[in-house]
Amino acid sequence: MRRQADHPTLSTRFVRVAFALGAAVLLAALAAAPASAHAEKTVGRYSFVVGFGTEPAYAGQPNSLQVMISRDGKPATDLASQLDGLMAHAYYGSKADTKLENAMMPLEPNFGDDWGTPGDYRSFFVPTQAGAYTFTLEGKLGAQKVNLVVPSGPETFGDVNDPAKTALPAVKDPTTAQLAQRLDREATRVNGTMAAAAAAQRDAEDAAGQARMLALGGLLVGAVGLVVAGLALARSRRPAAPAARADVALTAGKV
Repeated sequence: MRRQADHPTLSTRFVRVAFALGAAVLLAALAAAPASAHAEKTVGRYSFVVGFGTEPAYAGQPNSLQVMISRDGKPATDLASQLDGLMAHAYYGSKADTKLENAMMPLEPNFGDDWGTPGDYRSFFVPTQAGAYTFTLEGKLGAQKVNLVVPSGPETFGDVNDPAKTALPAVKDPTTAQLAQRLDREATRVNGTMAAAAAAQRDAEDAAGQARMLALGGLLVGAVGLVVAGLALARSRRPAAPAARADVALTAGKV
């Protein structure tokens, strides 16, 4: 007896079509999703995933420099004694320039036997201004030299955002970062005004000193003039010597 071929029922076809459509939608969503807000760098046996510990990052909010470290594809959980040789820095700006404001960021494990994510190392800080930041890692892990520079950007990790732009209800008062910027501008202006006032005071003191010297010179000249005039007046009042008599002089001349 010939066995009849199985034909899928309508319900089976519907399930298959729905599954295919769901898979397509899921793949499209994954393709459209933004990239991880961290940058991955490989140095020798080590892999470093660098970024902000809390994404998105906002100015004035506690955050951290997060460095996920793995070795040979597995989380490196035994680096606590070697972290003194690996120093991280955070720079405010899009490049690691020592002229820019920066801070030393010592790393520490942010995991334990029954908590956290293995290989997660952090340095906690508060980014105070919105904009670009740059993280660097320099030093050694064991015998492995490390020298990485990771600026924020669309292909690495996100910039720090201004919280006023996403606040609800809208913030009308200036943020801490804005107040700090205003204070810096006012301090610069006040310092410039004070420096100009100090310079004007020095110029006035110099001019007053010169005037005093000129007045003293005038007094000396006047005193000398008075002395000379007094001497001249005294001489003019001195009586004249009497003239010799002519007859006496002639008598005295005879023998």
